[in-house]
Amino acid sequence: MAAGDASGGPLARLGADARDPEAALQAVRFELYRENIYGALEMLEAAHAAHPHPRYAEQIERIRSWLGHLASREAYISAQDAQYRRLRWQMGLKLIEKRVRMWLGRKTRKMIERRGRDPEFQALEREVAAVRPRRVLDAGSGEGGVAMALAARHPDLEVDGVEVSATNVRIATRLNRFRNARFRQGLAEEVHQVFPPGAFDLVYSFAVLEHVRDVEETIGSIMTVLRPGGRFCFVVPMHEFRAVGPIPDYAPVHGYADHCRVFSESELYQRFGHEAGFRLQKIPGAWKHGELPACFEPIEFGSFFVSYSKPSTLSPPGNHPLSPRGRGQGEGNP
Repeated sequence: MAAGDASGGPLARLGADARDPEAALQAVRFELYRENIYGALEMLEAAHAAHPHPRYAEQIERIRSWLGHLASREAYISAQDAQYRRLRWQMGLKLIEKRVRMWLGRKTRKMIERRGRDPEFQALEREVAAVRPRRVLDAGSGEGGVAMALAARHPDLEVDGVEVSATNVRIATRLNRFRNARFRQGLAEEVHQVFPPGAFDLVYSFAVLEHVRDVEETIGSIMTVLRPGGRFCFVVPMHEFRAVGPIPDYAPVHGYADHCRVFSESELYQRFGHEAGFRLQKIPGAWKHGELPACFEPIEFGSFFVSYSKPSTLSPPGNHPLSPRGRGQGEGNP
């Protein structure tokens, strides 16, 4: 079993007879382990509509409970911040050591050095070199590592970070040693309410779109604050694997669906491939043994780095120096 074609309807993507609950639930579990939570729910609802079964109804309610944090802005912010508080602020000696390192600036230096070796950051640096921006937005800045690494390497660059978790904003503010980097709490889908239209030359969003409540609203908000001809870059997980045995029941690690959708390569080309200067790069990652049940083996594991330009009358489509059309042959071009 491998990921299905997203072009068909939910029942077609199920790839199993809805009259066979065990087979159908195996297909649904596969999507859940891919963290395609919305897709799995759609499959189940289609199967239940075609052939009602109590096992379908039970699983539908379970999945809906995992998506409760998406019901409102407040619920989303609360769930995200609660998760980061648990992850970031563990009581005891480890917390004391972390605060000392932050005070001494060691963590900041280590973070910047580590980011500099990250292939995703190196891809972003190529975009920065091509665009030569004066002002950059990090939409979903986390603890601020990427923003601070950019600020350290480009002193003339102004970097604004917007992050949903107030806990992460506090950490970023304490770690920050750079006058040209700033952090504030907020949602990526609301950046147009914070900054004026066309305020940024480049916007990037790393590991965010798989979390947000609404992808289109988020991208629309980002496009509003990006100047015409400016560049948008984002990173989403590339988790493609196959099942080689029975798939066990699934439950989200954090008690809710932190990642609620996935993006396949074909879906990214279908959704963004027509954009000006579109570029997709596959960044290989390490398959983490033990994080998934032994019934799975990897096909491609890592991340997608996607970038494109906001339309501009001064920049015809495909004219960006890093785009596949601008360079001849682009990495990851099918």
